[in-house]
Amino acid sequence: MSKIPQSPPDDEYKPPVSPAVTNFPSPLIKDRYALSEEEKMIRIAEHFQGIMEVLGLDISNQSLKDTPYRIAKMYVKEIFSGLDEANFPTISFFQEDFQQESKGNIVFLKVGFTSFCEHHFVPMVGFAYIAYIPDKRVIGLSKIHRIVRFFAQRPQIQERLTAQIADSLALLLDTENVAVSINARHYCVMARGIQDEHNHTITNVLRGDFGTKEILRREFLESINRQDLS
Repeated sequence: MSKIPQSPPDDEYKPPVSPAVTNFPSPLIKDRYALSEEEKMIRIAEHFQGIMEVLGLDISNQSLKDTPYRIAKMYVKEIFSGLDEANFPTISFFQEDFQQESKGNIVFLKVGFTSFCEHHFVPMVGFAYIAYIPDKRVIGLSKIHRIVRFFAQRPQIQERLTAQIADSLALLLDTENVAVSINARHYCVMARGIQDEHNHTITNVLRGDFGTKEILRREFLESINRQDLS
């Protein structure tokens, strides 16, 4: 069961879609919770030991003998823990009491992340730049970091990761005025194939006023440029 984000008692808003799933769900099987975490780690360790043996590695070697279980534990409890909806962070809301006369304050964050390319299971590392214009509620800044981490901790493609973060925040905050830009380096490009160590991939999702109002879009993109220079 996923943790349902809790709003203040007087707030009856319920997102139409779970913010842990969003309208852009990852490709998952229906019975993915049939095994416990420990059962998953045992199965993964068995399979990974087979991979190592096929590669010709001596699994009895002192340096390698525990590697299959280390890999399994890392997959289940760390780098792919975002596959479990129960790990979605518990969210608390605050009322927006700082509206200006002409427009609301823009909340802007730069969040570092590490995810894993679902095509080759190697890292993609970068920054997510996030902005939103509060309407009725805001959330703690650290919660946005945790939301980014939740969606990053799974096999991913960058386009989906960007869309999931934006959609989850829009669902939680009940506003379309959300912008997300991700700039990441992909190790599937750095370590294999073309082996470009200087590759960068940028994906943007500009919703609501960020997509329709040039002044807000420019303010968001200029904030990214200022962060990159700092």
